[in-house]
Amino acid sequence: MADLKNKRIRLESKIQRLLQHDNGVTSHFDYHIHMNSKKNTIELNLLTFNPVHDEYMLLNSVFGKSSIDCLEKMEAYLMQEKFDRTEKSFTITWKKSGDEGEHKSYFRGISEEQVIQKFLHEKNPEEFEFSIKENPLT
Repeated sequence: MADLKNKRIRLESKIQRLLQHDNGVTSHFDYHIHMNSKKNTIELNLLTFNPVHDEYMLLNSVFGKSSIDCLEKMEAYLMQEKFDRTEKSFTITWKKSGDEGEHKSYFRGISEEQVIQKFLHEKNPEEFEFSIKENPLT
């Protein structure tokens, strides 16, 4: 049991270091159990928090048989994201109601709709003004 916990913590730590080094955000692991699922009972939402704009964003979601399975899939996604680039790159320019300044957040996704879902993950859409644009290929 301790070996599994240690493996989970090592994987979480590796993912945290990757994201901190890449763009300075902190990462947070939001696990959910789906009791009625016969196969992949665990969902992992990887959230990032940026202290500059004081908001969290959904980076990616994966489903698996265990927390370790989810973390291994998340690590693979992050490595694939760096090298494969099958997803498109988007910029969301946004402002939260009551705030003065605008912010820019960068996302990867297969569609504009998926990126908007990541941006608004568990948030009230009425609290945000935003525009989205696909970034040119580099």
